[in-house]
Amino acid sequence: MYLLLIYFLILVVPAVTMLPYIRLRKTSPYTTVLYGTLWTVASIVLVFMAASMSGQGLFAQIKTLIETMAGELAKNPMVTETLGLASAGEAEKIAAISNLYSSVFSVMPACLMLLSLVASYVEYIIITKIMSKRVEVAKMPKFREFSWPNSAFMGVMGMYLISWLLTVTEVFTDSMVYMNMDMLFNFVFAIQGVSVVLMFCHMKRIPKAVGVVLSIVMWMTYIGKMALLIIGMFDLILGIKKRIKSRG
Repeated sequence: MYLLLIYFLILVVPAVTMLPYIRLRKTSPYTTVLYGTLWTVASIVLVFMAASMSGQGLFAQIKTLIETMAGELAKNPMVTETLGLASAGEAEKIAAISNLYSSVFSVMPACLMLLSLVASYVEYIIITKIMSKRVEVAKMPKFREFSWPNSAFMGVMGMYLISWLLTVTEVFTDSMVYMNMDMLFNFVFAIQGVSVVLMFCHMKRIPKAVGVVLSIVMWMTYIGKMALLIIGMFDLILGIKKRIKSRG
């Protein structure tokens, strides 16, 4: 029930919170999307708080669900063979499947934040496209022009280093916080890297579809994702995109 409510908030809150900023036309599109994301994340936090106050917290509920699912999946021969657990005992099968699901759900906070960001970005484009038929609005720039503001970059870097230090020094007993920050960190730089790739294709007169396909392929592969991350990092530090445009 709580997860359905969270998904509903991710769809509704960005549109409701961004609309006043869009109407005023005094806030940049990226800042408006950031506001929509922050309001959505704040709403999700309230749901987590409500779940914990009503009894069993949301993560505890998910853990119980994982244990139940693991017990059922451990009885399925196809699942155990796929995971290489055919010769393992029942307890080992359940433990292995539980650990697999737990590692996935451990990054749920980061996934919800990124989903909120994507929803806000897409909804901003949809809202402004509808409103532009009646009034003048600030439309979202082409994605190749995208760049994280310095404040956001420094904020993510700071949170990443703090979470890493707290995990290494064992202030946190598990790596959940670090895993979530690592996911956000990779996303921030990889997205910046995608904008550089699209800008490069644009300046070299390479068809837009080729740039999009190339970005998707790089994002879906480990080496490509690492390349995007490095490109994005250097772009934020050295301004690669500005140099590409100046030489275009």
